[in-house]
Parts: sequence; structure tokens; C-alpha cells
Amino acid sequence: MQKTILITGSTDGIGKLAAIKLAEQGHGIYLHGRNPDKLAATISEIRSKTQNKTVGGFTADFSDLNSLGQMADQIKERGAGN
Repeated sequence: MQKTILITGSTDGIGKLAAIKLAEQGHGIYLHGRNPDKLAATISEIRSKTQNKTVGGFTADFSDLNSLGQMADQIKERGAGN
């Protein structure tokens, strides 16, 4: 069964490796990052590496509650929480 998975802090390290592995398995992946340019590059890299086009992302700074709220609204709008 394919799932939609949100991975926070996924532009490098363990989060990025987890995103790659899950994308290779065909799951829909949403990445989170603070830096929009780095997030976009990571999404592009994972899509290219895995041929999984259901990789997307959200930018937010978790130390800023307004930013976090905006990310939550974006997730709801995309239907990623269903």
C-alpha cells in the first residue's frame, strides 16, 4: 500500500536518505526544509534519482509558529493530510 509521508528536516542527512528510500518504494513524499532553494534542489534531486514524480515539499521555520501554521494550511490545501 502506497502512503503519503511528510519528512521534516529532509534536505540532508538521515531525513534525506529516508526520503530517497521511501520515494524508491513509490510512496508520495513531502519534504520539509527551512531554505527554499535547498528544498527545491533536494526535491529535484530525489525526483531525478528515484523517477518518483510524487515528491513535493513545504518550507517552514519550526521556531516560528506563524511559519508552522502556514505550512499546516498548505498541507491541508494540498490534501496531504488525507
